[in-house]
Amino acid sequence: MKKASNQKASTLTAESAKNIFIAEMNKKAKKIGMEHSYFVEPAGFPSTIEQVMTTRDMLKMVIHASSNKELARIWSKKSYTMNIGGDNARELSIDTTVSAPMIEDEYEIFAGKTGAIWGTNEIDGFHMILITNAPNERKFVSAIRGASTPKTRVNDLKIALDNAKLLLNDPDATVNEIESESVAVCLMPVPNPLSSENVELPLIYSKNADVPGHPASLTKIISAITALDYLTDLDEKMILQESDITPGMGDYFHARDMITFRDALHGMMLPSSNTCATAVARITGEKISQKI
Repeated sequence: MKKASNQKASTLTAESAKNIFIAEMNKKAKKIGMEHSYFVEPAGFPSTIEQVMTTRDMLKMVIHASSNKELARIWSKKSYTMNIGGDNARELSIDTTVSAPMIEDEYEIFAGKTGAIWGTNEIDGFHMILITNAPNERKFVSAIRGASTPKTRVNDLKIALDNAKLLLNDPDATVNEIESESVAVCLMPVPNPLSSENVELPLIYSKNADVPGHPASLTKIISAITALDYLTDLDEKMILQESDITPGMGDYFHARDMITFRDALHGMMLPSSNTCATAVARITGEKISQKI
């Protein structure tokens, strides 16, 4: 039986371990060319205006993430079932937050992630990234930030994808405008590089692609990318601590629950669990500290 990763006591506080991880997130973002992004926490909530990302950077993040086979398998799923151990052992089924029938009527969605914050005024907005089919057996990578409602998020991203399709055939084509603050669409590079350090990314259609804003739960993608550099065994078990329990999305977990890193990554990518992101950040921070 595999031991839980935090069964051995760490000399680090949970906050110190998380801060080590956040520093690594920012290093990773710069390495893959995310020039206008900055992170102060790993889940996207609770957060502050200092946490920012542009839609161009979102595309770079998604392209890099899609080259990781484990992550690509996870975020393409509609649902996942895990067996939680511990005092409150139970089976838990989770579902993706990506629901875009209007887009799926015309495009095949290979992967996606949503993010949203509301009720704060300062950092409110609805966001989404998608990987879909494109003409000539290619794939579109798209990102939208700052939609006013979930419906507008889907409507505007559909318009952006349609615009990109038109512009591929005719760069001078007249396209439709979107309401949301920012959007960017590009073609998935062929081949998709494992290390996307070339920062030039031709956009087919965009609006305010280099204007930074709060990414909400899209943060969890860069958190997952960063963690996967250090998590060598996704079937290793982890025990959730009280400090990991974070309100908001994916609030299914309790202190002393035992799950695998694979479960936690599914929790981050499908129902966008803030608790899973916080726990992964803490434990990965501990692993990083042991290598320093």
